[in-house]
Amino acid sequence: MSASGPNASAHPDGRALCLAGLKMVLDGPLCPPFSAWPASYQPFLRAVPAAEAEAQFYEGAPARRPRDAGFSPTYVAGSWQAGREAGREVYRFHAGENRAYLWAEPEAEFRTVAIWSEPESGRKIPPLLHPVDRVLSMGLLAHRGGFIVHACGWSANGKSVLFPGVSGAGKTTLCRQLMAAGRGGILSDDRVILRAGVKGFDAWGTPWPGDAKQARNESAPLAAVCFIEKSPDHRLTPIPPAEALRRLMEAASVPWFSPDLRDRVLPLAARLVETVPAFRLGFRPDPGVVACLWPLVESAG
Repeated sequence: MSASGPNASAHPDGRALCLAGLKMVLDGPLCPPFSAWPASYQPFLRAVPAAEAEAQFYEGAPARRPRDAGFSPTYVAGSWQAGREAGREVYRFHAGENRAYLWAEPEAEFRTVAIWSEPESGRKIPPLLHPVDRVLSMGLLAHRGGFIVHACGWSANGKSVLFPGVSGAGKTTLCRQLMAAGRGGILSDDRVILRAGVKGFDAWGTPWPGDAKQARNESAPLAAVCFIEKSPDHRLTPIPPAEALRRLMEAASVPWFSPDLRDRVLPLAARLVETVPAFRLGFRPDPGVVACLWPLVESAG
C-alpha cells in the first residue's frame, strides 16, 4: 500500500459513520469516541467489520497536505470550496475568518478519502462533523445512486413522504404538526437522503436536523413528494413531472462543482419525478394535515 493510502492505524472494529445504508469507516483520530459526537449523530455511528465499508476516510500523508498557496478554487460555497492544488481535485473547509481547518482529497468513486486537519486552526471537534460529512457524502452518494434534499421526511405505514423546501418554507411547522398527530415518525426535519433501489426510491434520515431536532437512522420506500405552501385548508393538488423537477431542483443538493457527479445526480432526480407522484400540499398549522396525507401512504403500492 502506498504511503498516501489508508494507514495501519485504522480501528480494527471499523468504527463508521453510516448514512443511507452506506458505511464510511473513519480511520484513527478521525473518529473520536462515539460519546464525543453530538446527539444527532449517535444513531448513525456503528462498529462494523472494515470489510463491509463502502468508503474509508483516512489521515493523509503530511507531505501531501494541500496548501492555500497552491490552491485554486473552482467552486465556492458558504464554508467550503472545491478546487485544485498541484493538479489534484481537493476540498477546502474554512472557518468564519476564511482560515482552512480541514482539507479532503477523494479518490476513485469516493471509496477512499484522504483528510488533513490544520493544527493552526485550533479545531478540537470531530473532523467529519457537518458540513464536512455532508459535502463529502454528496460524492459518495452520487456514485451509489443517491442525493441529498433539503426536506422534511415523514415515515408512516411502511412508506415515506418527502416535503422539500428551502429555509423558511414551513418544513419545521409541518414537521411539528405531523409529530403532534402521533401517526408515523419523522426521518429528518431538514435534510433527507434519497437512494434509488430495485423497486424505486427510499428516503433516509440524516444526522443533520433542523429546529425540530429529528434525526433517525431509518428509511422507507418513497410514496410521494409534496411541495408545501400555506393554505386555509388542507389540500393536495397533483402536479406534472416537469413542475416537480423544477421545484425539486430548488431543494436538491446537486454537486454542480463536479461535472461527473452532477451528471450522475441529475438523471436520478429526473427518474424520481417520473416514477413518484408529486403534489402541492396546502396546509394550515394543525395536526389535521395527517388526514390529508394518509391516503398517500395507505394506497401506495
